[in-house]
This record gives sequence, structure tokens and C-alpha cells, in this order.
Amino acid sequence: MSRAGTVRAGPLALIAAGALALAGCGSGTSLLQSSSGQATRHGAVTHAGNPVSPGVPADAVRVIEGWANALRAGHVRAAARYFHIPSIFFGGSGPPVELHSLADAETANAGLPCGARFLAAKLEGHYVNVLFRLTDRPGPGGTSGCGSGAGETARTNFLIRGGLIVEWLRAPDEPGDNGTRTTPTTPTAPTPSPPPGATTGGGGTPLV
Repeated sequence: MSRAGTVRAGPLALIAAGALALAGCGSGTSLLQSSSGQATRHGAVTHAGNPVSPGVPADAVRVIEGWANALRAGHVRAAARYFHIPSIFFGGSGPPVELHSLADAETANAGLPCGARFLAAKLEGHYVNVLFRLTDRPGPGGTSGCGSGAGETARTNFLIRGGLIVEWLRAPDEPGDNGTRTTPTTPTAPTPSPPPGATTGGGGTPLV
């Protein structure tokens, strides 16, 4: 997404952008670069070659999971520290917002009422497109709950550089998300009624 038309973060702009029901969790641990192509989280190992994240660098997956885990646990400040300063935040409506301070990043994260669990990631150009499962979360902005969004999925495009989120852009759902059909359906044309006086076979099909 072009950076043209972005606006400087302010309370009203961030509240509007934060209407998006997507969040995550994590801890305040520093972002450590991995030279082995692996990332650990709660004892698990995430591989760049994992089928759920084909071709996505392990370091990028780790950053995104770390952000999501931090916010899902209600640690808004820790989640905000995953954002580069400055960075771009787009909640799905209105213009993208520029985050020029840690306080801006905290406000943007606090505006996400849901937590999120990482499900899968894929590369789309320079971006990592991530599918999340939405959850309720504690902490600033999450105490009212995720509402009907809990259990649904949502997507976000991330641009990761230097172990930090440079762009966080709400992405549209794709076929198959939230139980939708994976392929478009072909409308079925209604069966025409036989003309008056037409003779039909046993199945009701006009004989010509």
C-alpha cells in the first residue's frame, strides 16, 4: 500500500483506526535475531518451512507471533514495542495513520478490542499476509470483550524490517476464511416452464 495520504497519529484518528477487531499478545522480551532460521515460543519451534507459513522468513513469523501474543495477553506496551518508530497503521477504514512515538503505537494497539492467535502466513510481495483467529483479551481497550468477532478470523499485511513492524495494514478476508466457500459458486438458472400446450415426457422436460 502506498504511504501517500497518511495522516499523523492523533487521538481521534487512532480511535477510528482502532475499530478493527484484531489483537494479539506477548511479553516484553527483546526481539532477538535468529541465525538458525528458527524461533522459539513457549517451548515450540517455528520453522520458515512450516506448511502454515510457506516461504515466510522465520524471523518475520517470530516478530508477528510475538506482537500477537503480547496483545492477546493484554500487554499493550509490550505489543507497541514491536512497532518501528515511525511506522504505518491502517485499521481498514479511513487513511493510514503514521505512528511517530511509542505512545502512538500504544494507542493504536489499545484500539484493537480483540486478541489474536497466529494461524498461518504467506508472502504477498514485500508483505507477510497473516491469518489470525480472534479472541477476547484483557488489558487497555480489551476489557469490553471482542464481541461477535471472537472465534472469527481476520487478516493483516505486515511489512517487517530490522525485527520490527514497519507497516500494519488490515487486509480483506479471502475465500475459505470464516468457513466461506473456497471457490465461487455458479448461479443455477431457473428451469423454464413449458409453453402452453407442449407435450412433456415423464420427467417434465418439454419434447421438441
